[in-house]
Parts: sequence; C-alpha cells; structure tokens
Amino acid sequence: MKNINKIIALLAFFGSLTFTSCIKDKYDAPSPNIPHVDFTANKTIAELKAMYTGTLDSIEDDIIIKGIVISSDQAGNIYKSLYIQDSTGGLNISLDKTNLYTIYKPGQKVYVKCKGLYLGAYGGVVQLGFNYAGSIGRIPYAMIDEHIFPDGLPGAQVAPAIKTIPGLTGNDVCTKIQLDNVHFEKVGTEFASQLFSTTSINLIDSNGNSIVLYNSKYANFASKLTPKGKGSIIAILSSYNGTNQLILNSYDDLINWDTTAYVMRDIINEPFTSTLGTFTTYSVTGNEQWGITSYGATMSGYNSGYHANEDWLISPSINLDNSTNEICTFTSAKNYGSTNDGSLKLYYSTDYTNGDPTVAHWTEITGFALSTGSWTWTPSGNIDLSNINGNNVHLAFKYVSTTSSCATWELKNFKVTALSQGK
Repeated sequence: MKNINKIIALLAFFGSLTFTSCIKDKYDAPSPNIPHVDFTANKTIAELKAMYTGTLDSIEDDIIIKGIVISSDQAGNIYKSLYIQDSTGGLNISLDKTNLYTIYKPGQKVYVKCKGLYLGAYGGVVQLGFNYAGSIGRIPYAMIDEHIFPDGLPGAQVAPAIKTIPGLTGNDVCTKIQLDNVHFEKVGTEFASQLFSTTSINLIDSNGNSIVLYNSKYANFASKLTPKGKGSIIAILSSYNGTNQLILNSYDDLINWDTTAYVMRDIINEPFTSTLGTFTTYSVTGNEQWGITSYGATMSGYNSGYHANEDWLISPSINLDNSTNEICTFTSAKNYGSTNDGSLKLYYSTDYTNGDPTVAHWTEITGFALSTGSWTWTPSGNIDLSNINGNNVHLAFKYVSTTSSCATWELKNFKVTALSQGK
C-alpha cells in the first residue's frame, strides 16, 4: 500500500511539472519582430539631392537611398518631418504622420524607395515628399510603408559634427551638428511663445557670430527659459532662404552648460537706423550738427558752402570695470574731403559727465579702419578697449571741418561688446 501511494505521489509530481512546463511555454514572451530589408541602396543622399533641378519633379527611376534617423518628434519640436543622414549629407523627408519616433527612433537605419515620390524645395532646402498643389508636400499616410523601410533595430546614434557658426556650409544642412561655447542673446526668455506658432531666438558664439534657434510652441520645453552662461548645443541644421537655423530634438541637447561662465555681451548696440539712440551731440563750433538719416548717424560741415565745425557724437556712460576683453566695432562711409584728412576721430574719456566735451580729458583711439571715400562702407575691425578702466567711460566721435574742406561722414552699427558673467 505504501508503494502504491509512492507511485501515485510520483505521478502527481511529474504531472505537475508537465503542466507547469506547458503553461510556461504557452506564455513565453514572443520573439521581437525585427524588420529586415532584402534590397540595397543604389544612390547616396547627396546624389539624390543633386538630381533636383530647381522645380518640383517626380522620381521615375528605381532609386533607393539609405540613411540613419537623426530626428525625433517626441518632444514636439519637429512636426511631420523625418531627417536622415549618411556619410554624404542629410535629407528632410516630409511625411503625413505624427509620432514618428515610435517607429523611426534616432539611430534607426532606413531605406527609402524613391520611385513615385517628388523632389522639391522649401525655403531653399531640398526635400523628399509628394506633390501638393504644385509644391513639395508630405508623403500621404497610406503611402509611407510603400516607400520607407526600417532595417534592424535602432543602433548607435549619429555623432554630431563639431562645427563653428561661420564654418557652416550648405553641405551641413539637414545634418546633426554641435556648436560649442555659445550663449543665448537674451537670457530668461521662453524658448517659444504661445502667441506664435514658432519663435526664433539667437545664439551667440565667443566671437560674436550669431545663429537662429527655431522652436515650436508645441515643444514640451517651450515654456522653459533660456539659461544664462554658455555651453554646447546639439541640433539639426536647417535653413530658410539662406539663413541658417537650428532645430532641437530635445531640451536635453543643451549640454555642458555652465551658468557661471563669462559670455560675450553687448554693452552698447546702436544701429543708428532711425535715431541716434542713447548717443548725445554737442556742437563746439559751427551751426551744423550730427543728425540721423536713412544712411545712419551723419555729419557734414557743408551747407550751401564750406563751414568750420567741431562737433561731437558721444556715447552713454559705460562701466568697463565689470567686464573683460572689451571690443568696439562700427562701420563708416565717407565722401568729399580727402583721404586720412583727420576730419573724424574716435576718443574716450573717464571724467566726462555731460555737456561741453572740451572741459573733460579725452584720449584718441587709433589702429582701426575708416572709410577712405566714395561712400564706401568700411568695417572698423575689432577695436581693443581692454586697456581702458573705469566705471564712467564715454566714447566719442569728433568731427572737424574748415572753410576750405568739408567731409561728409556716415556711421552705423556701433557696438561695444565684452566678456561678462552670464546673467
């Protein structure tokens, strides 16, 4: 009897193992459905873009390209666009589909069968899409799976190319880039206003070069405020009618941001477009005075004849004790008079307050370019002010003319920039 009971117990034990094994097998996790492409590319992205003739045109040949996805619409800053990149360049594919990131994640290899699609341009940038009322439009939703094929699982993301703002070229458009040592022109402003569909804000490098950062009001970082300090940005380079602009995949693509860093900022930025701004004038001799024209701040001693004049155009007081690496720049144009006649000079003072400049002490600033005549606009180049100290510094242009020689001078885009701590 004991043996029979043992046999029954063993049968029950092995039966439970069999049942458990069946249950386990039945509910094992399914194998992932990994997409696989059984065809190859026959053109590069650069070769495809080179086929664009300047007008919307359909692709009739069996052209296949491949690339790695570099965009993501997960943060809401990119809308119905897929950016891919290969070793020859990048491409924007316009798709009538949202939530692309769920299928085409950054690092995903894709093949694109281009036959039946269209090459066109928006804002001067070549795109792959479909015909929409004679212009480049989105590939219809129902056609996407017929043309775009993921291959394998997402791999390593494309490493951004380290670039500088002045070093960007047309070959960089629609590729992933990184700019280092940049800062926001305006600190503490929203990345995107809800009053407009898109907002453009400026990024500045350490040499004063600028580039536009283009943000959507639907981005999940739209309400975040631009940080102080400086750092690096990873973004997709786009362009609109020749103006470069950056597009963020995510707020996390602002990297290595140092909010205590010193950045180049404008101490004075006076374009002289419609007024003399914060500059003041003082006429020591003569009836003629500095004024504003459509060409900028303008001065001439000629008025139905030659007249002797001494006239000053004086900047507001600036503090050069709280900054370093101060630089002054402006652009000048001249006519009449003679080359290097000394009719216009630049000075600085640390004890001027207001009114008559001749009661203060002024030191001439030299070593920069001035227009030599014929209304030729001439950039001054960088004028080093770093050797000037003081919390009450004025810069001033002094104009002189005589009864036998009267030059006409025009000035615009006067700037003083300096390294100051991010605020």
